[in-house]
Amino acid sequence: MEIRANYIIVGAFTLAVLFGGFIFTLWSAKSSKDVLLAYYDISFNESVKGLSVGNDVLFTGIRVGAVTGIRISQTTPGAVTVRVGIDAETPVREDSEAKLELQGLTGISVISISGGTAGSPLSRPAEGKAGTIRYTPSPLTAVVNRVPETLANVNALLRRLELVLSDENIAHINNTVASLDKITAALANRADSIDAILTHAEKTSRDLQVLVGKAGDDLLATGEALGRAARRADETMKSLEPGMKQFSREGLSELRMLLVEARNLMHVLTRVGQKLENDPRRFLFGDPVQEYQSR
Repeated sequence: MEIRANYIIVGAFTLAVLFGGFIFTLWSAKSSKDVLLAYYDISFNESVKGLSVGNDVLFTGIRVGAVTGIRISQTTPGAVTVRVGIDAETPVREDSEAKLELQGLTGISVISISGGTAGSPLSRPAEGKAGTIRYTPSPLTAVVNRVPETLANVNALLRRLELVLSDENIAHINNTVASLDKITAALANRADSIDAILTHAEKTSRDLQVLVGKAGDDLLATGEALGRAARRADETMKSLEPGMKQFSREGLSELRMLLVEARNLMHVLTRVGQKLENDPRRFLFGDPVQEYQSR
């Protein structure tokens, strides 16, 4: 009798739980129907892997709706248009941006919408029409999309490393190391000679420094002498400057007159020379007096 009573209690409890769950489901469905939805289209230019109808739509991290449709663009290759239905009271602005995000490690993708800026007006779709939300690439999605390329590059790098670390190359490396060991041992045996060479080089460097110092002193003395000569020349020019100025004012005119007189003198001397050359007797003794001849 007690066993039958326990079965009755367990059965009644089970029926109560099922009835409560049914009532909760009806209430949730009714309350979800009471929410006014606004629809937006988002155009993706990348793969929407992991996104399907019914996936969540988040606004600044809060669930505000779900994906209601996905269609491939017939005009733009690789483009996908996703329609989302979200609570109409959600403050979506004209500069709000949507991006695709991975939900945990399950591979399921969700759409995350940013809040935009305070100065941007609210985006309210007209009744019966869908608004648009600008899409921005997700950094995480970009990284995931580049994983195959990265793996291919890693595989190529590993193949190159295999070629570099082949048995033949390793043998060459071992031979090079052995040669370096021999060179090191030879240098160790000639350490005394190397020390002598270094000592001689150090002494030569010091001698060169001394010579350079002496040459520098000589150059400095020569520079000072040239400076003194330049100053003396400057003083001499300054002392000659008054005479040069007076010569430029008075001497030039006198020199010009002297040159004119010298030119005239040269003309006279030229004529005298010509006469002397043509008839020296006449030039020296004049015209001869003709004798009178009687008839």
